[in-house]
Amino acid sequence: MNKDILVTLLEDDIFSRNWMALLMVRDWRTRMVGEFGSRVELCQFIEKGFQPFDILILDVDLFGEDFTIAEICDELTQRKNSSRILLTGIKPEERIVRQLNNERVCGYVLKHEVGYSLSWIITFAFDGSWVFTPGTMDLAVKMNASLPSNKLLVDGRKQLPGFTDHEAEVARFAFIFSLGRRDLADELKISEQWSYGLVSELYEKMGLSDILSGDVDLFSYIGESEIIRSHFTEIMEQLGTSKKARDLETLAYHLITMPEILA
Repeated sequence: MNKDILVTLLEDDIFSRNWMALLMVRDWRTRMVGEFGSRVELCQFIEKGFQPFDILILDVDLFGEDFTIAEICDELTQRKNSSRILLTGIKPEERIVRQLNNERVCGYVLKHEVGYSLSWIITFAFDGSWVFTPGTMDLAVKMNASLPSNKLLVDGRKQLPGFTDHEAEVARFAFIFSLGRRDLADELKISEQWSYGLVSELYEKMGLSDILSGDVDLFSYIGESEIIRSHFTEIMEQLGTSKKARDLETLAYHLITMPEILA
């Protein structure tokens, strides 16, 4: 990937908006350039041409039954904006599946099925895949919708292999939220010294140093998916053999947010 993927977000729920923005910031592949809580705000941003963007994350739960995706697509076309649209929602809806044939749409995913893997899904869409999660795919199949040949079925709820629930919680606090060891200790109600030891154990359990040094094959850890392997090849080229704490955290972040490719 030669450039940041520039992302704009239309989401009226402030919690969801902040959560998505945090995931964008933490991933070096994506950069948030606009966050909006209403269609009016988004259209004003597009009209004034403040900042080009590649992907628009569009919350379909924001709109009533009269909303059509084509309206946003037409607005983008009028402003000569070439961005594509990733649709997100809480539950799969027939009215949305019926609107998936617009060439700008690059995916329809459910928020709880995306989990921590939003940046991964955005990179798949940016690279040309049409992304579903299980709930949206099931509905599309039931409706006999025409599915694109480049479809990709992704589930972001993958469990961390070999981790207990507590260890997974600590790993996400440490690497997704990028908490300092003192803040991590406060959050988990443990001593600061223990937090250092806990994170070191997680590094060792994930084999990060051995992966970066080449002593352990990364691909034995991430499975057989060619699209996942391709993205990790790029990540490893970026990191080289560095064992700096920041680079270890970068690798850890991508491993613990890695989705499962189902089809």
